[in-house]
Amino acid sequence: MANFSWMPLNFHRLVGNVTFGGFITGLIAAYMFMGSKTDEERAYYDWMGFVGNMIGVGALLLLPFMGYLLAYELCDYDASICPYMMADQLSMFFEMQGAMIGLIFLASNYYIWLSLKRIQGVEQVRISGFVAVVVLLLPAIMGFTWKMFPPPEWQSLIVLGLLVVLPAALSKVPGLRNFTVSAFTMIKIGFLMIVVADAIWMTPHGFVPTQGLATEENELPSWASELALMPAKNAAAFTLVFLTVVNYLLYNRAIKRGTIVWGKIDFASQFVLIFLAFTMIWTMGLMGAIRSLTRKYYHVYNLVPDFTPEAFTPTLAYSAWWVTGVTIVFYAVVSFAILVTLKAGSPKPASSMASSVPVEAK
Repeated sequence: MANFSWMPLNFHRLVGNVTFGGFITGLIAAYMFMGSKTDEERAYYDWMGFVGNMIGVGALLLLPFMGYLLAYELCDYDASICPYMMADQLSMFFEMQGAMIGLIFLASNYYIWLSLKRIQGVEQVRISGFVAVVVLLLPAIMGFTWKMFPPPEWQSLIVLGLLVVLPAALSKVPGLRNFTVSAFTMIKIGFLMIVVADAIWMTPHGFVPTQGLATEENELPSWASELALMPAKNAAAFTLVFLTVVNYLLYNRAIKRGTIVWGKIDFASQFVLIFLAFTMIWTMGLMGAIRSLTRKYYHVYNLVPDFTPEAFTPTLAYSAWWVTGVTIVFYAVVSFAILVTLKAGSPKPASSMASSVPVEAK
């Protein structure tokens, strides 16, 4: 265990467990909200779901960077691990990972959208239009920047700092101060860019199970080949994080300027919380499989080989069925526990009080 991947793995697990805990809190709140009978109960579980989602999403923002740190240490130890994960036997696993993470970010931002609708006065909340412009251009700008100046080159940090500071600075200029967009328009732009960023994340170099089978016919054309390189992938991941931060800052501004009415959130939001918990559990199972399969045919990588018949790399379909089964079993256990809690907490019907006069002895 004493190796350079140990602490990155601990960081990754820590952040992943906090994310998991937040979304499970949202799951429980969703069940309890749907079973609530009074406005007070709905208000409480609405608040509980909001807090759980905020914890889950807040930790989720750090998770890609923890994953990068772990992958960096693995690939620094053995450079063959990177192509094995991203372009060889495990490439389809990472395609699925990109799809699931994109869905998680999309659902979390959809929850923000539904949450905004219960805030009185949200129509008056606006944000600088330059933020929307930056969001629209972010994948292209950061993709080009990281291609020219790969991290941790300081030039890329300057560009990133300018993208963060310029919208706030330009919004103070008298002639540009009125260039604003509404909160709902900003989130709509966010939805679009989340889809774009996730599409970039999932774009492969070749449309084949492994890069070893790629031919010129099933590879990306030369004009689109940049989308399959790491600068574009990094820009896509950063766009997802940046968008979510912007939307939560916007939501915080709406809370300060408006009045949030707990318990009045759209009922569909509870299904979003359930979906977030399911996708998070499923993705954790998938990434656990990837981490285990990265060892290839070793018990301990490069030290203790494993030549047993079970030491094989399963297909994505095989692994996905197992991950789905584990997730469904976990959901069944949690759902049963919540149903028991709801039943135990339900008020009992009033029964007629027995007479306090003792029965006469016969």
